[in-house]
Amino acid sequence: MELLEWLAANGGVSTVQAARDLVSAEELLDLKGSGAIWTPLRGWVALTGVSNDVTRALRVGGVATCVTALRMHGLWTPHGETRLHVRVNRRSHSARITEAERTPGVVVHRMHEWLDDARPTHGFDPVVATLAVASGCVSAEDLAAAAERGLALGTVQPHEVRTIAAGLPRRRRRGLERLCDRSGSGVESIFALMLRDAHIAYVQQFEPIPGMFVDFLIGTSLIVELDSRTWHGRPVDIETDRRRDAELLALGYRTLRFTYEQMLFQPELVRERVLALVRRDAHRRKLWT
Repeated sequence: MELLEWLAANGGVSTVQAARDLVSAEELLDLKGSGAIWTPLRGWVALTGVSNDVTRALRVGGVATCVTALRMHGLWTPHGETRLHVRVNRRSHSARITEAERTPGVVVHRMHEWLDDARPTHGFDPVVATLAVASGCVSAEDLAAAAERGLALGTVQPHEVRTIAAGLPRRRRRGLERLCDRSGSGVESIFALMLRDAHIAYVQQFEPIPGMFVDFLIGTSLIVELDSRTWHGRPVDIETDRRRDAELLALGYRTLRFTYEQMLFQPELVRERVLALVRRDAHRRKLWT
């Protein structure tokens, strides 16, 4: 049946209202009676056998949002955060929701009063709403990393981010301001925000040698590379990095390298090392030609 195929192609869950665009109310009842679909929450249907974060969210009275939805959209998420994040209607105060608020492993959210509280068709918030909710939950650094990843993927547009920020209190806007789509990873977004907060000018994806790109250039001569185990952990990768660093040093550049772990767990150390060099004007050394 068309409805079952449509559900299968869209995550297996939808509102009854959306399902009614394809079948009648009687046909929905027949499908439920036959065991083809089930009801995780009043007003919703799901394919039998579908059990995931979306249906879990619906069963506690809301839709998947914040970190849970960021993960579903393939965006950056805070390290180690595994709880189920659920958005409920901001005016709902049912016993089901009260129980969810007391349940370990579940985080209940409500949309900010100035923003749209719409119900998403497939049970998880779109990127725009997800970022809006996350602005009140995750750090500004994690929010910026998620938003910039969305910009890079094209799943959210700059004007949409600006609209979100305009509807939020100032304390929740920091991670959504002055974003760009040049960050290749979440830690690059976090580092860029760190530099902006310190009022340090920088260039991302700088090309000091034709065909060679580096993560950040500060001033005229300080290069910063952010290394992950995935791209920089193998012996061949380490050898390549050292060769690049030697080539850059021969031109007068100084290269600082920070690991993924340092960026996440020692951000103050990273910040102080960069600031120490900037204070000594080490980022303005004359290049050799």
